[in-house]
Amino acid sequence: MDDLDREILNLLIANGRISARNIVKRLEEKGIKISERGVGKRMEKLEREKVILGYSTMVDLQKVNMATSRLVTVKFTSPRDFLQRMDDMKKYLTESPFCDFSARTNGDIDWVEIKFFNNHEQAKKEEDLYRSWFGDIIEDYKSYDLDIQKWGWQIFDETNFDRFIQQMLKKERRVLAPSQSVRV
Repeated sequence: MDDLDREILNLLIANGRISARNIVKRLEEKGIKISERGVGKRMEKLEREKVILGYSTMVDLQKVNMATSRLVTVKFTSPRDFLQRMDDMKKYLTESPFCDFSARTNGDIDWVEIKFFNNHEQAKKEEDLYRSWFGDIIEDYKSYDLDIQKWGWQIFDETNFDRFIQQMLKKERRVLAPSQSVRV
């Protein structure tokens, strides 16, 4: 995968329905010249290589009545049947229409989840049931209502990362008074 593939993927991540024609236009704005056919061939290759696994739709959560978003953190205890109970919990979360993300973690917490509900009552009801059903493997459970500021990500490499950090440092230097300079 090269830089052009990353550019195409980032455009698709932002809008899975963007046409090859619009991708060409957006790339031209960045000084990259490629034909629609060239973009199509690259997309086909990325699909064939399973880099692109599918396309999804992003919706305005307020407009579809999914205004309550929750971050859940769990610390586990270890009963005798922990592995089976963990499988039960994974199955529950996989099948739950309101659970968007769940993952095992390292560190002070063992598990994180992001869930979306129609309202706080629904979120509270699910929280109570979840703690009841899986309380035997939960040592600590915390949930936080989220006010999401950004949803989405981009593909980047070390060069992109360093460039972004340097741009932010330059902006910070312009904001700080001369006596408050920052060392890099």
